[in-house]
Amino acid sequence: MSAPLLEMRHIDKSFYGVKVLDDVSIDLFAGETVALLGENGAGKSTLIKILNGDYTRDSGDVMLDGQPVHFAEPRDAEAAGIRMIYQELHYAPELSVAENLLLGRLPHRQGAFGWMVDWNATREKAREALKLLNVDIDPMTKMRDLSVVEREIIEIVKALSRKARIIVMDEPTAALTPPEVQRLFGIIRDLCKQGIGIIYISHRLDEVFQIAHRVTVLRDGKHVGTHPIAEVTHKALVKMMVGRDIEERAEVRKNAAAIQLGEVVLDVEKLSKQGAFEDISLQVRAGEIVGLFGLLGAGHNILTQTIFGVEKADSGQVRIGGQVVQIASPQDAKRAGIGFVPLDRKVNGLVMGMSVRKNITLSNWRTLAPLGIFSQGKEMQNTHHWVDQLGIRMAGGVETHTRYLSGGNQQKVVLARWLEANVRVLLLNEPTWGVDVGARSDIYDQLEALAAKGLAILMVSSDIEEVLTVSHRILTIYKGRLTGEFMQGDATQEKLLHTAAGGVS
Repeated sequence: MSAPLLEMRHIDKSFYGVKVLDDVSIDLFAGETVALLGENGAGKSTLIKILNGDYTRDSGDVMLDGQPVHFAEPRDAEAAGIRMIYQELHYAPELSVAENLLLGRLPHRQGAFGWMVDWNATREKAREALKLLNVDIDPMTKMRDLSVVEREIIEIVKALSRKARIIVMDEPTAALTPPEVQRLFGIIRDLCKQGIGIIYISHRLDEVFQIAHRVTVLRDGKHVGTHPIAEVTHKALVKMMVGRDIEERAEVRKNAAAIQLGEVVLDVEKLSKQGAFEDISLQVRAGEIVGLFGLLGAGHNILTQTIFGVEKADSGQVRIGGQVVQIASPQDAKRAGIGFVPLDRKVNGLVMGMSVRKNITLSNWRTLAPLGIFSQGKEMQNTHHWVDQLGIRMAGGVETHTRYLSGGNQQKVVLARWLEANVRVLLLNEPTWGVDVGARSDIYDQLEALAAKGLAILMVSSDIEEVLTVSHRILTIYKGRLTGEFMQGDATQEKLLHTAAGGVS
């Protein structure tokens, strides 16, 4: 076998005396995809930032083609052919595809008033770059008019046009639909055939088994192991990542006792919003988790925002416990007993500069001050109750600012807030978006426990495995209309994808 394209050996890194990487090693061969796995906080981001020149390692070696290299800044890594494609893409939305591809190196020509952009040459160079992946996109299209997967592809084209030898992809499928994921995987396979090495970071283990040749796992800043993908199982990878066995969700559901459902708590009747969804009717009972699955842009995310009062419906009504409720704002929804966990927890779900304590009790201050006098003792008691109940982990206790928590623990804080507010209905938009496998399992356990206590849960998710394993009943939506309904035991990936793409159930 030839020598590795990349070797990172015995890497150590500490921040303020805390060791975040301890003797970590990874290697990558030309034409290979290596999956880099680990829970949030395992050290993955620090390792790739050392590779990219964002951080300087404390000790250890980085070698390309067997030669030691040192990257003091990202431009050094770029000069060596290393490209990063982060989960949150960096692009200028109001500029064209061509301008984004050639940003900082647009062709110029001498004009009547001095040097100016040569737009003909810009278009031609962009077309040549797009041919690298046989991409049929007009180079003068504005980036904001592209789909998410097309923007992702433009990032890859940008990397290739600058002679990438190694591409690091961080959660590249987070916002993609299943068909778009398969399109991206086809591109990754083509890149490998061209001899490019890929480091692929993802929390979705089913993807890893489809695309990776080998897998490297980190846990608590240490290298747990590297294995050919054909020699490991899903269960073994999870145990390597979290340090314990996590029972398979399918087995949990198969062996669960019969679900006891109560009265209809949430009753949506003929709800419509122009340009988003039309004539939506659905019910969720006490003790039930209803999954709502749709492809990107199907209207399901806006539906939950409308039920919660973030968006305004054009027609239709919502009943809670049989009573019609008028919801013109999130405050109205909260008073009606509805809680909402939004897609972007950092922007719309949490106050990142506030403590865990304040975030948890944010929606319950009136109850904590029944006579107009705020009870700090009661607030602290309630906070610790939910921290223990949901297993929220933080280094500095409940006064820790929420921004310092992992994604999974931040999501638990949002859940805790609505449980503290004693809601009857919980709306969830992508509940485990960007959450690692251990925290994901914890959240699933909590949702099932909450449903068992009588909470009615409507969960919107584009993760088909999540919908299949957590939901008691599943609805599919296509272009703003419900297209299918399945009990959990009858649902399959094929059925859900068929109806979510407009097919008849």
